[in-house]
Amino acid sequence: MNFLAHSLISLEIDTKTNQQTLYGNFAGDFYKGLIQNLDLADDLKGGVILHRLIDKICDRQDSFTTELLRNNFGRYKGIVSDIMIDHFLAKHFQALFGKDLNAVQRRIFQQINQHRAIFPENFIPMFNWLESRNALSSYADLEFLERVFIGMSSRVKKGEILRNAVTEIWQNYTLLEEAAIQEFFTVKDRATRELS
Repeated sequence: MNFLAHSLISLEIDTKTNQQTLYGNFAGDFYKGLIQNLDLADDLKGGVILHRLIDKICDRQDSFTTELLRNNFGRYKGIVSDIMIDHFLAKHFQALFGKDLNAVQRRIFQQINQHRAIFPENFIPMFNWLESRNALSSYADLEFLERVFIGMSSRVKKGEILRNAVTEIWQNYTLLEEAAIQEFFTVKDRATRELS
């Protein structure tokens, strides 16, 4: 899952348990190594633990989305799945969560910005880009999604295949839409249970 999906799981957990998982979960890909060795306050390490748990659940064999993408995207199926899930969550946000996505996005960015002093150096340009483009809500737009995939295609080895991602999503839109939403709620429920 990508930034929006990770954030939504954290917001639910943090509200129910009074934890602070959002920052570590959002920036989790930028913290490498053993949890106990991370240069991060103990109360924020839970977010990195959650991030890794979510990724582990998403990598399972019976994922609803990656099996549908395997033939066309091979080892990049997970990347396509992650971004696609954010697309469908953003597109149906009001119907799925009964909230305004722009307001939730502002809340997420405000909470992440509170930790700017400890941002890993390579996280800074990524976060600045996400914030300046209102990326969490912009994921609802397929044209924005296409620009994201094109940008990613130049940053990963043999990533040209990612340039076809939006075309593939569009051709199988309804099937992938259902699978993406089902995947999100399955992962959210499993992660929430395992973290408690």
